[in-house]
Amino acid sequence: MAQATTRLSGVTYAVSNTGPLISAFQSKSYELLARIFAEIHTSSICVMELRQHGWDEAIKAASSSLVIVELTSEEESRALHIAEQIAQHSSAPYAPVSDHLGEAQAIVLALRPEYQNDLLLLDELAARKVAKEQNSKLSGFPGVLLLAVQVGLISAEDLRARLEVCQQRGTHYGNTFIQQVFEMAKQGRR
Repeated sequence: MAQATTRLSGVTYAVSNTGPLISAFQSKSYELLARIFAEIHTSSICVMELRQHGWDEAIKAASSSLVIVELTSEEESRALHIAEQIAQHSSAPYAPVSDHLGEAQAIVLALRPEYQNDLLLLDELAARKVAKEQNSKLSGFPGVLLLAVQVGLISAEDLRARLEVCQQRGTHYGNTFIQQVFEMAKQGRR
């Protein structure tokens, strides 16, 4: 894994949860993310989750731009509290609090002063709602693909194909959602 470097002004950084990284790996889009973001920061629990899903090789391949950040004990406690909020949210699928620790740790990292201008990558609806309450700058994997279309790195058709690959591999992107994102890409909206 890369070590956090001195932050350059005018350069985009991200903090990511497990889900957007899985989508990037599924659709062979991590290199695209690395072109958009100088570094992508994540927590050790998110890396553990990635490994549990079988993404060891992808993690190694991403090591030049994927930075694992350790949380302090105070941040761990705050993440547990946020995981409880996510688990109790009306839009959360039933899951134990421990299943929301990755999202919660990403939210806590994004709240660090040095990360407050970074884009927080979260896909799960309940976690996104909790992150919005914290005033985080938020996107998901589809939003990053929209950004890639806007800056000319991929086409709208490529965006749709990448989301369809994720869907085929088990990510919960519905056909209607994929079509909506595709239409936004064609119109140049984000």
